[in-house]
Amino acid sequence: MSPSSLRAAPLLALIASAAFACSGAGVDSDADTDTAAASEASGGATSGSSGGGSTGGATATGTDSAGSDGDSDGDSDSGEPAGPHALGTIVLGESHPAAGGSTTPSVSVLFIPDADGGAVKTCAETVAGCQVARVPACEGGCESDEYCGWSDGCAPTCLALCDAVCADGEACYFPSPGTTGCKEIEAFDAGVLSFFGTPLPLTLFPPYDFIGDAGSPFAAGETATVKASGAASAGYDAFERDFVGTQFVQTNPGLDTISSAAVFGDSDVPVAWVPGSGDLTITAAITGADLKSGTITCSADDAAGSSAVPRAAIAAALDGAQLAGLTLSVTRRRRDLYTDLTTKGALLGEVVQPVGWLEIITSSTELHTFVGCPEGEEVCDGACVDTSSDPDHCGGCGESCGEAESCEAGVCEGSDVCGECIDDAKMGPCKPANDACLAEPKCAAFTACIAGCQTDACLDECIAAADQPTLDLYNDVGFCLCKIACTEACMCG
Repeated sequence: MSPSSLRAAPLLALIASAAFACSGAGVDSDADTDTAAASEASGGATSGSSGGGSTGGATATGTDSAGSDGDSDGDSDSGEPAGPHALGTIVLGESHPAAGGSTTPSVSVLFIPDADGGAVKTCAETVAGCQVARVPACEGGCESDEYCGWSDGCAPTCLALCDAVCADGEACYFPSPGTTGCKEIEAFDAGVLSFFGTPLPLTLFPPYDFIGDAGSPFAAGETATVKASGAASAGYDAFERDFVGTQFVQTNPGLDTISSAAVFGDSDVPVAWVPGSGDLTITAAITGADLKSGTITCSADDAAGSSAVPRAAIAAALDGAQLAGLTLSVTRRRRDLYTDLTTKGALLGEVVQPVGWLEIITSSTELHTFVGCPEGEEVCDGACVDTSSDPDHCGGCGESCGEAESCEAGVCEGSDVCGECIDDAKMGPCKPANDACLAEPKCAAFTACIAGCQTDACLDECIAAADQPTLDLYNDVGFCLCKIACTEACMCG
């Protein structure tokens, strides 16, 4: 049975836009919702126009200035630290399978009133330079009104569930620590979003969701504009901002040409692409034979054109399980950041920061999925084999049996192995019984008669000519060989 390759779901392509890190703001593994963590990591904005057409005197990061793709995360040029702010994130993405096929466009939008507390807390560990997403495991379990999550220091901690029973249109919240209540679900948005200069006509209404059938929502290297009408109640005031599309990513050799031996073997998984100048991330979404899943995120130097997913990171994510499937995705992204927007309105139980930041991310992703072998099989020479019974890979890849041997439970067995065992046993544990037979002329003759037979009829003639004492002596040798010394090698147990 040969391993097969499958096309992955397009939304997986956006995973690489997230940063798997333990930060105070929290990190989400999906670029669709990873807003607070991404902006908190930025610290501040670098002044400078991102292109013509912006209004309101915006300050923006020059993430692709002079044809360069990438982020400008960190403090501002002046070193001034970031202040409290709301955050809006617009992600325009395109994903395409490495094996060929149509491109899938998508746009996701999220506005949160306070970037310091608007994202789900996730944590990761660094293994061989990559981030391996961690799953919290609280020792001893949690109470029925708690769940296992992360502390600010990334320690597994039992946290209180918001378990109030609320009516339709309401959501549970904590009006004070340890006390739950219900409040009306309130929107925080920027009104209608209209895009100009994009290859696809885009007008999005809250809650902002778009997945198309084909095409890209941005043009590589070209400037486009997003215009917001402004929130009807709580949210961002009207704005108009420009952004520049990232370069489209192309793996070379294609991800679909990576061999199964490379993916499911013992070495690092090689990945290569046409070099660029953006913010490039390699993501490996893995599934173990025990059905557990994990995600590995590795940052790479786009200009280098090649990197690898460390086997050590894969092993850490699998936690001892056999690798059953892996989806590789390579994502290049560009991020334009504006830090001078304003917000309005109020939300019950939440802080609405008056200053609003806006990040506009364009991302291009190529991906491919590899399906491994069933439990008990291994990839050998590019195919799934059962090493417990395959004579060419008996007990492991490349461990071949002799021509007259078979593979039983991962051990080569048959005439060659049996013969070698018998020869050794006659000089070892079975020597007394063998010597006693050969010392008796009738038993020695009977042994020679049996050894010379090629047919059942010949064996019957030898047995008929022997008396019982001779057969007893011969059977003593056979009992020692089959029942004691060579039970497995000769399969005569």
